Amino acid sequence: MMKKSRLTVMNRVLPSLLLAAALITGSAYARNVQFDEDNTLQAGRILPPELVSGPNHTVKQLVINDGYLNIYTIESPFGQLKAVSTTQLRQYVHELNAVRRMELLSNSSEFQSGLKGKVEDVAKGAKNLVLNPVDTLTGSVSGIAAVFGRVGEAVTSRSTSEAEDSRLEGAIGFSKTKRDYAYEFKVDVYSRNQIMQDRLNKLSWSQYGGSLTTSALLMAIPGGVGTAVSFAGGNELMNKVYRDTPPNELRNRSRTKLKAMRVSADVIDLYIRNRVFTPREQNDIVEALAGMPNTMDRAEFIKFAVLTENADIAYFRWRQADMYLNYHRTVAPIARFVPFGITAAALTKNGALVFNVPIDYFRWTPQTSEFAIRVNELAGRIPGVRAKHLRIEGSASPQARKSLEQLGWKVFEGAAGNPPAATK
Repeated sequence: MMKKSRLTVMNRVLPSLLLAAALITGSAYARNVQFDEDNTLQAGRILPPELVSGPNHTVKQLVINDGYLNIYTIESPFGQLKAVSTTQLRQYVHELNAVRRMELLSNSSEFQSGLKGKVEDVAKGAKNLVLNPVDTLTGSVSGIAAVFGRVGEAVTSRSTSEAEDSRLEGAIGFSKTKRDYAYEFKVDVYSRNQIMQDRLNKLSWSQYGGSLTTSALLMAIPGGVGTAVSFAGGNELMNKVYRDTPPNELRNRSRTKLKAMRVSADVIDLYIRNRVFTPREQNDIVEALAGMPNTMDRAEFIKFAVLTENADIAYFRWRQADMYLNYHRTVAPIARFVPFGITAAALTKNGALVFNVPIDYFRWTPQTSEFAIRVNELAGRIPGVRAKHLRIEGSASPQARKSLEQLGWKVFEGAAGNPPAATK
């Protein structure tokens, strides 16, 4: 009994001792390496020319790197923007070019003539929404069963994303007009680019209920808008889905697919009710996981997505899901997802632990080194791991690469997925 008792104690204590030893060793290692001290970069040295400046934007030369992501300041004739990551910068530059096209359209004679005869109606309608919102809402949907269903969730659901239009705007059909315009301008209707959102809202309200189609109006834009920065991503089928499907139906679509993945009802509910994600981000994550039908434990990715608390993390998880799908399709099938600190990692049939991270430039700092040491310790707890692969969307500093390799990781740079979310 005494030997068995001692063995039981050792089984309980040994893992803790090993963890402490790993952290102590890691801390000592961190103190004896050279860190990347400078947290600033030059836009002209790290970006292609068309991203540094264009007809509708200029990126300030001073770029801040927090060890993982580059933070850019964008100046434009329409205002200033901050982009947290190079991918988001590319998205915003594309959207600023679209804003210029929106302004050209708004000033065209065809657009102005399309407003004649209905300006007063629009004004009266807006007045009715303020003075008699219930009557106006009822009158706009009466007799259409499909619309009744949409209004029911649009008015009562508490899971509305912060990025989508108000429940009232969705009920009266404005949101559909806005999605049509976003599709034609090849932009994400749920983008967090407030400059683009303001112009898109203004354009959509002015033409809401008009007789001209968006395609016909776009033909009225005089001249060109200069060099465009391509940001088309996804596929035409999904682009049309976001044009034609209101947010509440996207949520229902996601619920159905998550249930088919055997994600628990409680986790599904928490994920769908997370208002930090835009409707597109939330649905794209589910679509990415659905694209790996034979992968086990996809629920692990959703469990961590539930914990998303800010827009930057939401954008990160969105890009990360796409990176895993791209890896699954083009590099090696993912056998299953495994819990991995604050996120989920992938494990292949050959025992490769794959950690995809959509970061710009991984610098070796006291903070990132501590993170890497802890991640490495977590990897050691996963049975069956024969190799450790860190796949970075951008790149790593020479010191970071050297240190990661000393910890046993093989680093892959430029390992991106498909660019997200502009419509084709």
